[in-house]
Amino acid sequence: MVYGDFIRNQEVRKRITKEELGIEEDEIPERVVVTPMPFNTQFPKNFEDTLTNLGIKVNRLKVEDQILRQFGGNLLLEKDGNRGFIAFIGRGLIDFTERIRILATVSRIKDILFIGTAGSLSNEILIGDLNIPKYAIPFENVSDFYADPTIAIPQADEKLLNEVYEYAEETGVKTHSTLHATLLFPYSETTEFLNYLLNIGVSTIDMEVSAFYKMSRFYGKRAVAVLRISDMPLIELHKQEELIKARREIAVNAVFRITLRFLKLI
Repeated sequence: MVYGDFIRNQEVRKRITKEELGIEEDEIPERVVVTPMPFNTQFPKNFEDTLTNLGIKVNRLKVEDQILRQFGGNLLLEKDGNRGFIAFIGRGLIDFTERIRILATVSRIKDILFIGTAGSLSNEILIGDLNIPKYAIPFENVSDFYADPTIAIPQADEKLLNEVYEYAEETGVKTHSTLHATLLFPYSETTEFLNYLLNIGVSTIDMEVSAFYKMSRFYGKRAVAVLRISDMPLIELHKQEELIKARREIAVNAVFRITLRFLKLI
């Protein structure tokens, strides 16, 4: 089997979707949530118990990928006729881009929410805040391999951004919508380069969002990213640790609520 033929071959795509995402293509709902991080780092402790207490049926979906399957599988959630799919699709630009491309080719999907973490370069955006960027500057060329960059602009869908921004504000967590940049690897972040980004107006950085926006847009999906600020690389580490202790749990709970609101489950 030639895996790249899934774009043209429906049978290959069905097989890959099941193996890589744990779900049959015709079972995927219109709204899905993706993350480059395991669920236990993005959601509160005992989040599955919380879902059950909210009357949400939780279906764990097994994936075949040897790395991803050790994290317990993806989630298909159901309540009162509404269904939502949450998928951990791999950390890092290359792994993530491969699977977001698979997901974005599924015709049933209309809207995709990305939940992840980011570093802040701005003293105005602190650990525990949220950033929902409209634009992401791509300091990567991985996604260009799959999509024409003149067509696949790394931009959120404005209507969906406004919807999710309202959900974020309801949580009480300080929420921003500022310029973002995606880098290849953490070790490509030098002090000089991060200061350059700050000087051109970039507030937050990560390793996946520009590819997420580009691939989603290229395949005609509405997309938006919610980024929980997890670190501030330009300030001293001990100052970051103080902020992490005080603000992380509140932000994680906020992202969890935004996710359920987006999926129309609460």
